[in-house]
Amino acid sequence: MSDQMSKSKIQFETQQVIPLCSMMLIVCCAAVYVMAAGTNGSTADLWIQNHCFSAPKEANLWKESITLLFAGLKGTTSAFSLLTTNLTDLLQTCFLAAFASADRYQVVISCYFLWVFGASMEQRLGFSRFFMLVLMAVLLPWFIVGFEAASRDPSSIFYSPFFLLSTLVGASFVFPPEKKINANWFKSARGDIFAKQEEVDVMKKYQFKPMLFLTIFIVFQAVIYFFNVGLSTYIPALHPGLKTVSLLGAAGSVLLGYISVSLMVWSATGSLKDGPMRLVTVKMYNDILKLDVGHETAIKGTAHALGLPPERVKEWVMKQRGKMRVS
Repeated sequence: MSDQMSKSKIQFETQQVIPLCSMMLIVCCAAVYVMAAGTNGSTADLWIQNHCFSAPKEANLWKESITLLFAGLKGTTSAFSLLTTNLTDLLQTCFLAAFASADRYQVVISCYFLWVFGASMEQRLGFSRFFMLVLMAVLLPWFIVGFEAASRDPSSIFYSPFFLLSTLVGASFVFPPEKKINANWFKSARGDIFAKQEEVDVMKKYQFKPMLFLTIFIVFQAVIYFFNVGLSTYIPALHPGLKTVSLLGAAGSVLLGYISVSLMVWSATGSLKDGPMRLVTVKMYNDILKLDVGHETAIKGTAHALGLPPERVKEWVMKQRGKMRVS
């Protein structure tokens, strides 16, 4: 029993709830594209140039905001109102750039990837944790993009949900897919050859496959990037001056997603790592609770099955309330 518990790994249940935050991301992506394509009859390219992330423009806005902050601290009261305006403009630019798309193909595929990566992650983290991850993904990568673009490519204007999606990709690395052995290759007895085959879950092949979607995501982003900048003199740039990819920004986004979700997982399961017995207790409590019994009945059943005092089981279970649910 102790050996089995020591080898137990913490796994997380996929919560059977509607991924509302992921739906909100899709709505934002579609709404920003409608704004870009339909404002005063202008093209999406012109709208992106006026509203999305231009490194020199945002760098000047940030420097001015720092100056206003120090001026306000020295007693200039009007500086704070100007600082608020500047920060609002900066946040608005980051938000619009994080959801902007130049054409309908990009917005449709971006919405699809937001659903693929977002819904899977939200089901594991829950709405509040996932929403906090999205807020960081919408804002923080643009500081890295600005740092890189200001020195290497200051004339370009960056847009698209690429950095938001890269953050979700980095977060998905925290939950590697479970490896399973194909038992059909190992027959325990000759009679098993003629045994009835197990029913196959028809929905299994449509479940989220991280590496498959990661490969498709990388290929799609590469195509979008090269068609933005132009492949050669024979294939001109479709959206000159606009860029969707920053390598430094992409690396920062992936790290942001991985580190942030790792910290969320640690905060949600840190108490379980104090001892294998605690992990087994919480797992068994969750399993009994699925039988549609009450909290007290699940506590007593877990205590009886593991030979533990009900008060100790209740203490361990209550410490996990509101945290990510283990299975």
